[in-house]
Amino acid sequence: MSGINWNVELKKIEREFDGLPPVPSQGAVNARRAAERSAQQRKEAHAAAIGTWARLALVIGLAGALQFWPYARACGLGLYGYMGAELLIAAGGLWVVAWTWRWRMVWTHGVALLLVIAALALVAAEVLPRVGYAAQPAQWRCAASIP
Repeated sequence: MSGINWNVELKKIEREFDGLPPVPSQGAVNARRAAERSAQQRKEAHAAAIGTWARLALVIGLAGALQFWPYARACGLGLYGYMGAELLIAAGGLWVVAWTWRWRMVWTHGVALLLVIAALALVAAEVLPRVGYAAQPAQWRCAASIP
């Protein structure tokens, strides 16, 4: 008996008779899939870069807006709100750090780490005088005004 599989050969002839291209080889299929995967990864990396810079811009915008804090921040609720905003900057910075670590964005990761360090320095500038680390201690609560 011959080693020819006539069912396979007949399917090839039918495809050719119907005007269809020949069945692609496994190597051609693998190459096409690899090219599609590569294009998809490039597309995802580009979208991730845009998303990362948008997140970073949001956190930097909050840090910049903090310089124009409209309320009293020496003590009391104004201080707590101000420190909450500072901690929000640190949390946003950590959000960007985690995102840049996931997508392997080295320079953006460094900028995000600097942003987290700056936010923690802002928090320390408010906390340290209130725990007795400064020459002129500050208070957490405002003194009640005496009538």
